[in-house]
Amino acid sequence: MSEPERQPLAPAPVETSDLRYLDPKALRFFRHGATLRLTVEDDRSVLKAAVVRAFPLSHPERYLSVRDGDNKEVGLITDAAELDEESCRLVAEELERRYVVPVIRRVIAVKERFGTIDWDVETDRGLCRFTTRNTRENVAQPSPGRYLLTDVEGNRYDVRDLSALDSASQEWLMQHT
Repeated sequence: MSEPERQPLAPAPVETSDLRYLDPKALRFFRHGATLRLTVEDDRSVLKAAVVRAFPLSHPERYLSVRDGDNKEVGLITDAAELDEESCRLVAEELERRYVVPVIRRVIAVKERFGTIDWDVETDRGLCRFTTRNTRENVAQPSPGRYLLTDVEGNRYDVRDLSALDSASQEWLMQHT
């Protein structure tokens, strides 16, 4: 009896050999106007750099993917705190700009209409009105008591601790999430 022919395995989406860890001591971030730039010592310069969190909820300040203007990964920074002071500040500003997620402090009113839900809320950034659709798909619960709502435009709103909200806000959220 002959052995059945083995099919080749599909390649992994990311080969570990393709993953490049960047040495924070060799990195210098700087601004040219509104554009973030990066120089990797003895290697290259990136004229349009972007910084993206690989694990935005569990490790927001660690495992940062640095990308070039074509959205190709330059490499991974394992800990932003190891960057020089100026680079650390610029990376923090870039992350803040990219990941603006208002924190909901109070739900003022909720109105359902035609398969959507209109929310009037108070956030850490002021009063806000947004619309969600299909809450089963647009509400995530990353941990017990924490909810992330995504509106029809892709903006996210964070309820960090449901139990910390007033009872009316808790009721609105439990009814519509």
